[in-house]
Amino acid sequence: MNTGKVKLFSTDRTDVYCLTEYFVPAMQTFLQSNKQKFAPFEPLRTEDYYSHASISQRIAASWPDYQDKKCLLLVFSLKGSDEITGSVNFTNFVYGVFQAGYLGFSLDQQHEGRGLMSEVLAAALDYVHQQYGLHRIMANHLPDNQRSQNILAKLGFVQEGFARSYLKINGKWQDHVLNSYIFPVNERE
Repeated sequence: MNTGKVKLFSTDRTDVYCLTEYFVPAMQTFLQSNKQKFAPFEPLRTEDYYSHASISQRIAASWPDYQDKKCLLLVFSLKGSDEITGSVNFTNFVYGVFQAGYLGFSLDQQHEGRGLMSEVLAAALDYVHQQYGLHRIMANHLPDNQRSQNILAKLGFVQEGFARSYLKINGKWQDHVLNSYIFPVNERE
């Protein structure tokens, strides 16, 4: 398990890091300060979810999947800051004939409306394509989550469908809009 600060890439305004034990205190602050904002879009969380020990355990548990190239969990900060501005999670990588994964993302409420998430996601999509060779990224959102819908559309995601009672979010089964991004195919693929 890596406990250091591992910068993977930068954008004009941010530095993007692999989520490691180094970020446990900053992640705890990020999650606690955005608890109310994130609640309508996430599963129900117990208070333990926000504890230092629980965050540390989740990061440690994700490390084998990262090493096996099954996921990539990222956090980003404004350049010159140690505070987490947002997170980008690529998960459930499947290789072979599918070459796909899922995308989830969140942004600190104080930084909304500045285009930071679009900036980081564009670079993160390029990174995951180059480093992992994925062909397809899927991202799903609640039908009334206009911010996510707008960001995904801006990045080139295409709505592919609608799944009824798809995920148990905020304590109840909720419908989701299904989206995907297909990386351009080149002659090598």
